Amino acid sequence: MSGYGTDRESEELTFAAPPPVRGGAFTRTWWGQAWLKALDDSALDAQQVKAGRRHARAGAVGAVSVRPGRITAVVRDPDGSAYRGDVLVRVLTDEEWDRLLDLAVDSAGHIAALLDHEMPPHLVEDAAGVGVELLPGVGDLEPECACEAWDHCPHTAALCHQMARILDEDPFALLLLRGRGQRAVVDA
Repeated sequence: MSGYGTDRESEELTFAAPPPVRGGAFTRTWWGQAWLKALDDSALDAQQVKAGRRHARAGAVGAVSVRPGRITAVVRDPDGSAYRGDVLVRVLTDEEWDRLLDLAVDSAGHIAALLDHEMPPHLVEDAAGVGVELLPGVGDLEPECACEAWDHCPHTAALCHQMARILDEDPFALLLLRGRGQRAVVDA
């Protein structure tokens, strides 16, 4: 798949397995919710997404690795079997990054908000205005799983749910997934 998971940046972040989620909303930010909407809009079987949410709530997702174009984790089924799940997202081109970084330079508030662990809505809107989609949309979350499902399975759906929680805490993880880590973005 062209544009998915490149070697342009060797940076990788690993987020420890989060604790189970008890009741309430799974994600607390608008950008975490937008991530989950992309999953809901992309998956062909809503039951698989619901099973993935149950897996994630139960703490079945191991540490999540985030690198340009790919997130990865091992997800355990209730019977104890484990599957490596990956979700691929298109990496932005150098031209798209140039346009995005030009926006950030024009509005220092965008980077300041990111450094405060917030995804400013205006950054996403401004980026879309210059043809750069930061948040995934329909069909942008490409699943790959050792269970060999051809669409989102409970494992990749659980991984997406955990990624939404990660994005709540660290929106720079989205930028790394799109191709550049925090240091590269701030330095630029």
